[in-house]
Amino acid sequence: MRLSDHDLLQLTEEELLELPEEVLRRLSVKLLYDLKEARERLRQTSRNSSRPPSSDLPWDKTVADEEDPPCHPEPDECAGVDEHTIDADEESKTGPVEKEQDMANDTRQSQAFEDEASNKRKAGKQPGAPGYGREQKLAVTAEAHHYPAVCARCDRELKPDAAKAYTAFETVDLEWADPDKPGINLTNTKHTYYETVCSCGHCTQQAPHRQVSHHLTPNIWLSEWRLVGPGLAALIVCLAYRMRLSRARIQEFLNDWLGLAVSVGTLHATLHESGAAVLPVEDEWVEAVQSSGLLHVDETSWRELNTLLWLWVFCGQGVVVYWIASRVFGDNYIDNFRYTMSKFD
Repeated sequence: MRLSDHDLLQLTEEELLELPEEVLRRLSVKLLYDLKEARERLRQTSRNSSRPPSSDLPWDKTVADEEDPPCHPEPDECAGVDEHTIDADEESKTGPVEKEQDMANDTRQSQAFEDEASNKRKAGKQPGAPGYGREQKLAVTAEAHHYPAVCARCDRELKPDAAKAYTAFETVDLEWADPDKPGINLTNTKHTYYETVCSCGHCTQQAPHRQVSHHLTPNIWLSEWRLVGPGLAALIVCLAYRMRLSRARIQEFLNDWLGLAVSVGTLHATLHESGAAVLPVEDEWVEAVQSSGLLHVDETSWRELNTLLWLWVFCGQGVVVYWIASRVFGDNYIDNFRYTMSKFD
């Protein structure tokens, strides 16, 4: 998105009419790209994207069901039966007393639903409820300041002197060892983001970058707003997949050896985001496997709950690729590997 929600809230019809022609054209281009991207996201369903079926809206599921209409009785079976006759017969079976009782029951039910809706509290944190955050406070070892460079509306260059801080967060990371100074050090960098009011009156904010990691993982976002830095994330990945430690063991290791308190949820999110971040490297691995002069391939069964899958191992001269998928029978292992990956595209 070219324009953030903060930028859109400041745009009004009166301001757009007063903008110069050149500025209005550049702003229209940004709005055009954002509108196309928003329309593409709105049209995404489980049938035209990698989104799961559970993310479909109820009316989208109804439309999908209507594509395969249910079987209706043959016209012969209903021949000679009038629709108004059926309604009249059913109406004659219901007396006036029963109709009044049904209307009274419907009124009571609707009133109960209205009372429940009025008393239902809003989602999220309630007013006056205590908040929860990190209890461990680390000393800040470095600071990073992020200023907006140009105005989001008129593209005029903005000066850092006129900026004002509006939010900040801290990122914990590791400084790896070097020959002159052995060991690893824990760092805590404070990132401060600023907003600047342009001479045109628009307030532009510099926000942390955030995007979907990969089309195969639409629910995992990669963001600069994070507690765990890249060096610490690499250590967590090593402890989890190289040292085979559980989340609780990793939490214990970081607390005992680095004096860092990290929740299990943060560890879980770090491992998921780290895995999604390296998905684009998959294409390079496939090319390395295909161009390898000497290639060893093997497979073994791999069961996930009640599903029988296969673990494929492609060992080339400079890369080893592991892939878990359903078995595809054939003689060409590379084609099988390509086919199994295409099932997830």
